[in-house]
Amino acid sequence: MTLRRASVLLPFLPLPFALSACPGPDPMPDAGATDAADLADAPEPRDAPAIDAEMHMGLRLPRCEDTDPMPTTALPHFASTLEGTYLPHVARLPMSGPLNPAEEEGELMYRALDYARTDPGPGLSHVHRNDLGADSTTTTGRHSIAWLAQLSDFQLVDDESPSRLSALDNPDIPSGLRAQEAYLPRAVSAMSRTFQRITAGGRSLDFGIITGDCADSAQGNELDWVIQLMNGEPGLHTDSGDDDDPVPGPDNDPKDPFDPVAFPAPWLYVPGNHDVEIVGINAPSDRSRMQAIGTSPLGGTRDYRNWYGAVGRRAITADPARHIVDRDEIVAAVRAATADGPMGPSGHGYPASGDVDTTLGANWTLDVVPGVLRIVAIDTSDRSGGSEGLLTQDFIDGWLEPELDRAVTDGVLVMLASHHNTRSIDVYEGQGTDGPMVPGALSGPEIEAIVASHPEVIAWLVGHVHDNQIRAVHGADAAHPGYWEIMASAIADFPSQARAIELVDNGDGTLSIFATLVDYDTDDCFERRFRALTQMEFVSAWAGNVTTDPAQLDVELVRAIPDSAADAVHAASATAPSRIESLTTLLGE
Repeated sequence: MTLRRASVLLPFLPLPFALSACPGPDPMPDAGATDAADLADAPEPRDAPAIDAEMHMGLRLPRCEDTDPMPTTALPHFASTLEGTYLPHVARLPMSGPLNPAEEEGELMYRALDYARTDPGPGLSHVHRNDLGADSTTTTGRHSIAWLAQLSDFQLVDDESPSRLSALDNPDIPSGLRAQEAYLPRAVSAMSRTFQRITAGGRSLDFGIITGDCADSAQGNELDWVIQLMNGEPGLHTDSGDDDDPVPGPDNDPKDPFDPVAFPAPWLYVPGNHDVEIVGINAPSDRSRMQAIGTSPLGGTRDYRNWYGAVGRRAITADPARHIVDRDEIVAAVRAATADGPMGPSGHGYPASGDVDTTLGANWTLDVVPGVLRIVAIDTSDRSGGSEGLLTQDFIDGWLEPELDRAVTDGVLVMLASHHNTRSIDVYEGQGTDGPMVPGALSGPEIEAIVASHPEVIAWLVGHVHDNQIRAVHGADAAHPGYWEIMASAIADFPSQARAIELVDNGDGTLSIFATLVDYDTDDCFERRFRALTQMEFVSAWAGNVTTDPAQLDVELVRAIPDSAADAVHAASATAPSRIESLTTLLGE
């Protein structure tokens, strides 16, 4: 969730909703950015259809081919950002533009200013980081132990749900309404297809992991859509209530069924606050559960009876598929979704059979590379509500410490995975810092100290902030060097990137973790429209800023091999590939 720190009371809602920000980089003016005063004199839209009642008679959305036709020169497909990048043609505004890009007037104006235009740019290089004390300069005798993808924050939304807060969307409290939200399933499918292309004819990914906020508002239909999307089930229909067809005919608008591309490897599910809370901030209650399956969108929702799917508050068609799910229902649905082949593994992280106790969270442990690498997934969402995470001493004593101790006994490396990073974890009940403290809750620094005291933990994969960040979390001494925190940006928002991650044994007592950003390929009009709208929200500063620091983007992270896993790493290297995908395949070689 990418809301900046704010708190509001909505008198028209059946219960108070408090919105809160995820901490992230402060927006900073970019050199060469369009002056905000230029917006007042924006030219007439170029190459955009004239909008009048006669023009769109019978249509509820503009035709994608009219807004985002195939360009004369298509954007190239890059194996990763090492080979090439996609750059906005116009620099981000230093302050937000006056119109919402999710509304028709805003889109037309920002398109006229070329905010939707993307240019190909030069590739990046891996920044070598040795912040944790160990270093390696070896270039031979290396072996690739694991090859995976990290995706995060789809926030796949039922944009017609009565639970939404679309009428509140503004630059200070963004994400209530996204210009690109209806097209998001196409972008996730495009990312799956991109990884399919990257690995075609070569080494398959060992697995992919989604670090939370797969759904947007804890609804059963949203969860079902995520599963169908990742599994590539034909006829995915991300529509609720009325069977909308904003542009008459099949496969020509975002409410038509389509056949998504399956993720090309086993995928793992980690819950985030949007997966278990109403719009990611409110703990479900009997009242909010009834609202979700009701007819009254008091906070405003997309209404495809209106031109452009404009936000409305009039009664909508109820849909029981919008029911709110709890942790046990989420675990059951994910476990039941296993398919043969690459759409595994059984349970998508959770055990395929037997009971799953969610008392301390919807956590799981899985050996993703048997005998050498284990993922320990943590449910960090606060049961009392609020977008920030919460972990207690009971969780540490009752689940995390025993799992980490077991990893030492088994002699394996550990990567933690959760939605929240430790800087997005607080100790308060509900939203904000003015509520009571939760008994036994631990602060971010306290959690970091506990985890860094376990040398078997080499990395922690996170999301939530909607940015690409890399952070070294230091341990107490050379025997406890700490771990790397690796954050992936949101698919839901610009730059909509994933990370390709490769674990390499350098053969000299150290490991390198290559983390490389991957952009999705745009092969059809829907995918081009998603990119255009997402970029427009970013350039107009209606979405949060993101880092451009090279040390946070494509990186090689060096870390000493822990003594407890040295034998396992040595054994794995004996049969592991000597080809390093991050230095070959991701460069287009």
